[in-house]
Amino acid sequence: MTKGIHHITAIASNAVENLQFYTTVLGLRLVKKTVNQDDVETYHLFFGDRMGEPGMDLTFFVFLPPMQGARGNGLVTNISLAVPESSLGFWQTRFQQLHVKHEVVSERFGQKRVLFFDHDNQQLELVGVDDTELMADSEPWTTTQISKKEAVRSFHSATLSVISLESVEPILTEVLGYTKLDAEEHVHLYGVKHSQRAYLLEVSEQPSTAMGFNAAGTVHHIAFRAKDETEQLSMRNKVLELGLYPTEVINRFYFKSVYFRSPAGILFEIATDGPGFTADEKESELGKKLALPPFLESRRKEIESNLPELKVE
Repeated sequence: MTKGIHHITAIASNAVENLQFYTTVLGLRLVKKTVNQDDVETYHLFFGDRMGEPGMDLTFFVFLPPMQGARGNGLVTNISLAVPESSLGFWQTRFQQLHVKHEVVSERFGQKRVLFFDHDNQQLELVGVDDTELMADSEPWTTTQISKKEAVRSFHSATLSVISLESVEPILTEVLGYTKLDAEEHVHLYGVKHSQRAYLLEVSEQPSTAMGFNAAGTVHHIAFRAKDETEQLSMRNKVLELGLYPTEVINRFYFKSVYFRSPAGILFEIATDGPGFTADEKESELGKKLALPPFLESRRKEIESNLPELKVE
């Protein structure tokens, strides 16, 4: 059984704009500046809380030349971030001042939300969570403009858009251990027990919606937590039992990964909690330089020469 979302990886069109939006506007920390290990001419940027812990790790592939994607069925279509409920007014004002496209406060499943969009039209939302429900031991990243009273704490959830619930529900319930909690119109709410961080998922079932196109402004894949390799292999076996085709375990250095495509079309990953981003950098140095796993270090000069400059303060 997973404890919830490990990370979400989306696609961006410009590394500089991506860095500016998620660090300056949203106040997340760049915890790792590295490359896509399957395409080393592409940046892979990881934004999170102080340590980039599982449950608050929003990452981006910067694919060039840029091509605009479209949200739709077969994709994760909304990234929800948990903030203190009292901070929603602060964020509305901030979005207005910084000319961030956003919508008025709405409510679903009893929680108020503010939908907003980044420079690639990636859809996200801030969900107001009561202070008593926020994890006391979480370590949000703060800036001169965003204090702990307003800072993003973790993923709240993510929205999976599907033609039919049956195309994804067996994975959620039989592999990952989610339980259906509620439903409002076409949106179904799922959660995992014994977890408080990033433990919710929303599934939007709308057969008439067009299929999405995966490029800039859309989510590439969603990853779920496995405590360790033993738990990861157990989940992988359950994927096989459903008749799906997971990859072998792939060592990403900062965690180990298993990928598989769901019948809904959405790409899933099962990722181990460790070893984490301090495997090759001190906590104080996270994100400041290009980090390469040991198996790519010998190619550093070649890799750096093919990447556009990205200065991190």
